[in-house]
Amino acid sequence: MYVCETKMKRKAIISIFVFFVAARVFSQEHIPLDSLLQLTISAAEKYDGLVESYEADVYLRAYVETIKKNFLYKYARYIPKFVLCDENSDEALIETISKLKFSAPNNYVQDIKYVTGTLTSQKDLDMIPFNLININIYGETTFDESFVMPLRRNSSKYYKYSLGKIFEESKRKFYTLAFDPIYKSQALLKGTCIIEEGSWRVVNFEAEAVDIMTDYTFHITMGNESITRFLPTDFVIYKTISYLGNKVASRYLAKISYNDIVLKQSIERQKQLNISDRFKVRMDSVPIENDSLFWEKQRMIPLQSKEKEVIENFESQQIESAAETLSDSTSNSTEFAQRFVIDSKYQYKSTQIRYSGLLNPFLIGYSSYDGISYRQKLYFDIDLKNQRNLDIKAMAGYMFKRKELLADLSFKWNYNPSHLGSLSYSIGIGNKSFSSDFIQQVQDSLNNHGLVFEDVSVKYFTDYYMRLFNDVEYKNGLMLGAGIEYHIRKSENKLDHFFRSASSDKEELDAMFDTRYIFMPFVRVSWTPEQYYRYEGRQKIPVRSKYPTFKIELAKSFKNILNSTLEFNRYEFDISQNIQFGIMKSLQYHFGGGLFTNQKTEYFADFIYFSKYNFPDNWDDGIGGNFNLLQRNLYYVSDSYLQFHVMYETPFLFLKSIPEVSKAILTERIYLSQLYTPQIHSYSEIGYGIGNRFFNIGLFGAFHKFSFNQIGVKAALAF
Repeated sequence: MYVCETKMKRKAIISIFVFFVAARVFSQEHIPLDSLLQLTISAAEKYDGLVESYEADVYLRAYVETIKKNFLYKYARYIPKFVLCDENSDEALIETISKLKFSAPNNYVQDIKYVTGTLTSQKDLDMIPFNLININIYGETTFDESFVMPLRRNSSKYYKYSLGKIFEESKRKFYTLAFDPIYKSQALLKGTCIIEEGSWRVVNFEAEAVDIMTDYTFHITMGNESITRFLPTDFVIYKTISYLGNKVASRYLAKISYNDIVLKQSIERQKQLNISDRFKVRMDSVPIENDSLFWEKQRMIPLQSKEKEVIENFESQQIESAAETLSDSTSNSTEFAQRFVIDSKYQYKSTQIRYSGLLNPFLIGYSSYDGISYRQKLYFDIDLKNQRNLDIKAMAGYMFKRKELLADLSFKWNYNPSHLGSLSYSIGIGNKSFSSDFIQQVQDSLNNHGLVFEDVSVKYFTDYYMRLFNDVEYKNGLMLGAGIEYHIRKSENKLDHFFRSASSDKEELDAMFDTRYIFMPFVRVSWTPEQYYRYEGRQKIPVRSKYPTFKIELAKSFKNILNSTLEFNRYEFDISQNIQFGIMKSLQYHFGGGLFTNQKTEYFADFIYFSKYNFPDNWDDGIGGNFNLLQRNLYYVSDSYLQFHVMYETPFLFLKSIPEVSKAILTERIYLSQLYTPQIHSYSEIGYGIGNRFFNIGLFGAFHKFSFNQIGVKAALAF
């Protein structure tokens, strides 16, 4: 049943009718390419926002065939979300039935209701490209910005067009419009679309895309009924992935049956900040349904003979191997080994457990200054009543070049999910640093002994910390938080022998290396004007805003509380924003500063927003948003700072004219970072980076004032 209000529908139909009448001027004879392109683009702009919402039943079937394989084939499944294949067979089949809900502009929720086939595990279903059946051919980009679509004015500059076959069918004339990318890029498509004269709507859309290992081809057929004429009803998607001498091809057939369609009202609505959900495939557990009679009745696309053969072979193999499976230790050993190298999930009653894998290569990071870093992660997510939950996270990381261990164990009680209310407690081992008193001793040594600073700038104090923090949303976009930190700074005494040779005052030396205790309450305020958000159940999730996020933190250390020996104040602020402009282009920045005041004792210059990030967890690329080449000692030598970071990201920058390289790159990035402190004065980093769905890498140059300092590389895997 199609649902739309009478007035709303009448206005939409009149608007489309007027457009048709005006366009009929061109329909008396074949029109030239330029006119066809302009009419098609104008129509696409109208049709893009025509539908307000809909509900639909979706049938999708996947057929997978291994064309070529070698001894590495069976290890591909250890790589998360890499390739859909069956290591025990050269063919596989999966069928799914789901409910799809859409609300404008780009909010999709797909609930998977039934699954059957030869591959039915969660990780196999995660590999099905459900997102591709939500392609809006009239948009500027796909909703997840994977591809730039060719039928809009802003995106047309990335394509060249040609006029193909012109034909008539059922007294209607159709034009074939071909499009080719002017650059080789993972984000650009090559293909054709069939345009109906008069309405200038797309009847059929075919395109192909290529990335570093994968080729995509998809065929989209639009509906023929009065209102589904502007919505897709049939999909055929081909995907071929080639890697290390292996080749796996898959074909996905999908059919959409619409139940409720609501046309968009012309009345301007009040701005809505709640945008639940953007796109989400929901499946609490795999809903396997193997009843053949059920599928014969519900299957929208009949099985082909080859697909029937795959199912029959699978069923016979299941019967033959049922007894062997119970006693097969090899299968259990393989599964055990797999959990060592990929992220694994476990469910026990209301508790979900996730482990990163002991030998997971995707937890490796690298920078030329810090060398190789490696992490381990363990998560416990315990569901409580009313969608509250308790998160337990454990992290341990090791910096091989510095031979330094960092760790954190945190407990977070999400007690008010609709207002982001949470109470957290964490303990761990943080960055090593040295105190302001020790810095003065180093500076004296520089003056008295002529030593270079790097010769003595070893991290002397290990930071053992405890943090209790409560955070809650007072109103949309305004977060209020308060907490307490307790630090134990323990000396390593690594340079004890050096200073003993330089000083005969044992008491002064012992005081320099004695353990410090810090008791420090703090408050934090964060404000994002017009914060868009979405809900998953009662859980509110901030999404974006066209305005910056403003943060301020105030902290004060008190003496003589829990043996605290230090007293000082710390103030910091930070302003950050992600600005989207153009097509698949963005500018991210954050600007901030901080200072210590009221230093009645020594202090450790550990700032929150100006600190050493040891693992690639910054911004979206795992690289930007911090200094990549700044020596870690220089974070602790000043009681104040100002910093600025910016990253410009686009898929079309320098490599667009090098086809063999650009087709393997999804995005290019320019980085700029600037730092001022009273001791360092001006420090700058300039960088260039590239990335795709597998990795991100950046090359950086550092400058002190106007002099070149060093060059370095940072890389992070993107799975």
